[in-house]
Amino acid sequence: MNLEKWVNWTAHLQKKIPFDTSRVFLIVGTYVLGEVGFFPFGSTFRLGMGSVFYVLCVYSFPRLATLSNGCLTGITVVLFRVLVGCLAYGQPLTPLLVGNAPAVLYYVALTAGIILPRFKRQKANPVRTSLYFVTFDFMANVLELAFSANFHVDRYSLDILALGAGIKGLFFLAFIATMELFRQRILREKEKEKFQGQLLLGATLYAEGYFLKKIMHDIEEATESSFQLYQELGQGPPVNAHQPALLNLAERIHEIKKDTQRVFSSINALIEPNDYTRIDLNELLNIVIEGQQRYAQSHLKQIKWITSSGFQICSVDNFFPILVVVNNILANGIDAIEDQGQIAVIWNIDSETLHMHLGNTGKPISPDDRELIFLPGFTTKYSDLGNASTGIGLTHVQHVLQEAGGNVQIKQTRGMTLWTWFHVQIPIRKMR
Repeated sequence: MNLEKWVNWTAHLQKKIPFDTSRVFLIVGTYVLGEVGFFPFGSTFRLGMGSVFYVLCVYSFPRLATLSNGCLTGITVVLFRVLVGCLAYGQPLTPLLVGNAPAVLYYVALTAGIILPRFKRQKANPVRTSLYFVTFDFMANVLELAFSANFHVDRYSLDILALGAGIKGLFFLAFIATMELFRQRILREKEKEKFQGQLLLGATLYAEGYFLKKIMHDIEEATESSFQLYQELGQGPPVNAHQPALLNLAERIHEIKKDTQRVFSSINALIEPNDYTRIDLNELLNIVIEGQQRYAQSHLKQIKWITSSGFQICSVDNFFPILVVVNNILANGIDAIEDQGQIAVIWNIDSETLHMHLGNTGKPISPDDRELIFLPGFTTKYSDLGNASTGIGLTHVQHVLQEAGGNVQIKQTRGMTLWTWFHVQIPIRKMR
């Protein structure tokens, strides 16, 4: 019964004073780092790093900037110092309590300065924020020192407090700058991932556009054939009963063509040249390699990458064909490697032609399959359940190269390791 009362009382207390992990972290961290400091006046007054930690937490999590948190932090710090002094060093309770109690005023005054609207507006400027912290820290220290027992504020003590506040301000500025660097790095990584996703999506749409154009060509031929058949059946008597049906069929095929054209126009609009369609070839190939490295890791394959660009710098504004070709050939190379192997990406530019040599040490392609691997649906890859892959990756490569006026040749070299090479040539438009 007593246990039940204790549980109910604890639950009631938690409702009155909600448990907050970030608040506990703020208070405990402030106390621990507050012990890192010095006593400039030979009394219990100290200049510690606890205030730097406290303001950093409030700076990073504005919801903690409340007078109640400042008061609670000050009281907890005083109690901890008194307990440590009494239990660890055997000091008398009353002098310890009287000497450390003004620390509560310090944290309350410091918090009051932080929650001012002017301080919040300066968060975008780390230097000004640090100057505000130095000012608030100095004023709060003066207040604490003024209420300390048997101590009078003079010019010397003010100089010491100003020096201490300046040093802590430098630490605060250094922490803010470090945090900002990490934040910018994370943002850059996210932007890079977003950029890579846009590129790969554009490449996929670009490749699928070729199939849509082929479909539209086939539809156009079917429309012409059905209309010619309609005309041939209607040239002489008797009137053929299938003639209206053929005319209707020709009209329906023509409608399918118009719908396909609308889809193709929408896809084409998504990949039209814009700010991110101009890129350095080195950067482009690095993006593809990074994506394929993640693909290899997701399949638990250890790949050693060999890259070489001949130290050439070249920017192009029509890189989707290159992206489609490299991405699909490298993906096929990774699939051909069972557990571990090597993949090479070597390229150079000769006049207006890009020469790429994409090799892998995976399962070799048999001579009989070399003429078939570019056909739609042909595949030698099967999942663990026996399901075949789509077999359209290298078909994309062939269609894109044909459209761009390029070509690809497959060769194999034997040495200590058997390499399968895709030698690709593709015209490029350099940026002037």
